[in-house]
Amino acid sequence: MNIAEILGLLIGIVLIATVADRLRIAYPILLVIAGLVVAILPFAHRVTLEPDLILLVFLPPLIYDASLDTSIRDLRTHWRPILLLAVGLVLVTMTLVAVVFHLLVPGSNWGEAFALGAIVSPPDSVAATQIAGKLGLPRRLVTILGGEGLMNDATALTAYQVAVASVATTLTVADVAAKFAFAVVVGIAIGIAVGWIGTRLLQFTETPVIENTMLLILPFAAYLPADEVGASGVLAVVATGLYFGRYGSRSLTAAARLQQRQIWELIVFLLTGLSFLLVGLELRPVLEELTARSSGSLAIESLAVVAAVILLRLAWMFGASALPGGKQLFSTTKGVPSTWRETTVVGWAGMRGAISLAAALALPTSFADRDLVLFLTFSVIVATLVGQGLTLPPLIRKLGLISRDEQDHVLTAEARRRLIVLALSRMDELGAEQGAPDEVVDRLRSGYEALLDHVDRRLDALSANGGEDGSPEEHVVDPGGEEGEAALAAEIDLRRRVIAVERDELDRLAAKRSVTRRVADEVRAALDIDETTMRP
Repeated sequence: MNIAEILGLLIGIVLIATVADRLRIAYPILLVIAGLVVAILPFAHRVTLEPDLILLVFLPPLIYDASLDTSIRDLRTHWRPILLLAVGLVLVTMTLVAVVFHLLVPGSNWGEAFALGAIVSPPDSVAATQIAGKLGLPRRLVTILGGEGLMNDATALTAYQVAVASVATTLTVADVAAKFAFAVVVGIAIGIAVGWIGTRLLQFTETPVIENTMLLILPFAAYLPADEVGASGVLAVVATGLYFGRYGSRSLTAAARLQQRQIWELIVFLLTGLSFLLVGLELRPVLEELTARSSGSLAIESLAVVAAVILLRLAWMFGASALPGGKQLFSTTKGVPSTWRETTVVGWAGMRGAISLAAALALPTSFADRDLVLFLTFSVIVATLVGQGLTLPPLIRKLGLISRDEQDHVLTAEARRRLIVLALSRMDELGAEQGAPDEVVDRLRSGYEALLDHVDRRLDALSANGGEDGSPEEHVVDPGGEEGEAALAAEIDLRRRVIAVERDELDRLAAKRSVTRRVADEVRAALDIDETTMRP
């Protein structure tokens, strides 16, 4: 693949995403349609990519980003529904799809069948959370879908690696179980070790570009050694991301944290777009290779696999809700039983996407029935991402599950106020420790008092508007006027000390679950902006 073709793909991704933004739909939906269009273009040709390169380039960054956005606290809080979907449902789906494939494709072996099952079993959380977030689906359901999206990737892709390995060699059930256990335990251990090392190394630099370069290296540093020893590279990346998200974020400077969000959003956007368009380039020659099979058999096989994936998820959801204690699994409010509406929406949100595409493209070229597996994978993605993706928004509206999360704005403002009050109470003490001039302490106090007044007015406005946020956040700003270098340096240092106290208090509130992950992230971002916008 030459530079001109890569440039063309990138331009196509930007144009498609722009149209999706205008139409207010999740961009992966239009990307999969674009991939289908690319597949039928007469000049489309097969792109030759090394399977190992696909796994290395696509999977670690996509999975690492999802793990950074996932809170260990949220996983613990919602562990029952997340494990039910991300482990139980994934394994059952993999098994059912394997049985369907084995029955419909004469001569196929179980390794190939389970490889397909592992590829199409994990829903992709990108499209689901995009749609849910834009519509205002209740926060608890969005959290469950996000947690499922991370953990089901780990389950399915670990099983995928075992299944692909079993095709090349003859493995007994005991061999498969031992290989799976080894992949899980060693993969997690390597991931935690890489996260710990990365966190320590980041303490030696305060340059944002260097910090984020190190962060880009971490998922690959976890994936490669795990894969080399036969462990799960995916679980290693997940463990690294969760460890760093929990313990390593404080090792970054404020500027690096702000930069980090934009960098990973860009990486995920480009990799997702490339995966859909690359599979389009693969699909036309795949269809040509499948000419020996009748169109009727291909249609039956596609419909059977799609039906197995979609119907099993719905049946699993309603079956789980019918079990003792199941009514609480997918409720939107803690302590309030869920209804069939919440169960239906989560059941219909099982869209497949970039992870399944990357896994299918990464199958070895020597893999028997590779073209058929790739075709069936794309069929499942089209049916779920386009079919379910376009019908999920009207379904959410029809069932009346749109929630504007009015309290989020109020809780964010209340958390910000609590930190400002703490800062004001500690300002004299911090100034005395630093030896800052009284005029510097007084000036900074005035700035925080002005910010406190603004937050109080904002809370009043939020209460009057029923929780709707109509006032932007304001930050402490440097006063005007000519200042001596020593006084300016003292003020900046004092502000940094005050912000550090605020961050510590925010971490304490988050650890005690006094604030939600979303509120903590928003307040932390405001503190980062305060610190990075100080005059040098």
